[in-house]
Amino acid sequence: RWKDPIVLVVYIHNDEGKGDDNKPWLDVFDWNEKCPQVTILPYFSSGSEEAWQYPVNKLRNIGLDALQTTHFMVVDVDFVPSETLNRSIHDNFSSLQDHRDALVVPAFERKPDEQHRCDSIAECQELLREDSDFIPSDFNHLRECVRKEECIVFQSDVNWEGHYTTRSDAWLRGEWYEHGGNNSENEKQPRKIDCFHTFRYEPYVVLRWCKGSTPYYDERFVGYGKNKIEYISHMRFIGYEFAVLPNGFIVHHPHPESNAKESWNNNQNNMHENMDRLYYKFLDELERKHGEPELSMCPR
Repeated sequence: RWKDPIVLVVYIHNDEGKGDDNKPWLDVFDWNEKCPQVTILPYFSSGSEEAWQYPVNKLRNIGLDALQTTHFMVVDVDFVPSETLNRSIHDNFSSLQDHRDALVVPAFERKPDEQHRCDSIAECQELLREDSDFIPSDFNHLRECVRKEECIVFQSDVNWEGHYTTRSDAWLRGEWYEHGGNNSENEKQPRKIDCFHTFRYEPYVVLRWCKGSTPYYDERFVGYGKNKIEYISHMRFIGYEFAVLPNGFIVHHPHPESNAKESWNNNQNNMHENMDRLYYKFLDELERKHGEPELSMCPR
């Protein structure tokens, strides 16, 4: 489904790097033969990191520093691109001419049902191998999946704010362009986002890579929580403009909860309070440095 270069940063806990027989992560490096466009970068933990300290933003920044392309999208490994995503991004490069332009990629998730349940990584991987239609591959397939309530907007059942500003309902109706797409074909512009409905908006975005200008992720955010929101907020404060990508999308593949997610759910080391406190401190830092952002919050 994806033909362009991929940078894959693999987190390897210190215990997994010891001994000759305890290196399950070595299987990942076999991907180079099947997917020659993939660059795999291992990151070995210090050994003292616990699950709640998972350095997610450090891993993302390692990936950014390895970029050899003009544009990029940071996406978690549990998302599957549509067959139309690659082409749609290329078709809309005109919307990414400025280094402060961002294209939001609509994100959905496949909900497991009685026929498609999995309790282990291996079982979950087998779902797509056994049924290629398990994850929608194109727009019509996705709409049917949503109609059957087998797919929903990503995390909309537990975190409605996360992707609400994308207006995925309008996107699913084919409302992809400014002015209803009534302009000529070569003048169609992806629908712009004029305001954010919430400070908790955290879409996946395609950006132009300009080292020294494109922001990095703030590595103070660790574990599960606020690590993508801070990046989008940073973009808003430094003047990025957002539009929604037509046609292409990503779908979250179900899987068992990670150790980092379990730590978050259990509020280990008061992670909820600590990340919330850090996030609002981060917003205050942005406002003091850059002033009020031009892209405002939507009126309530």
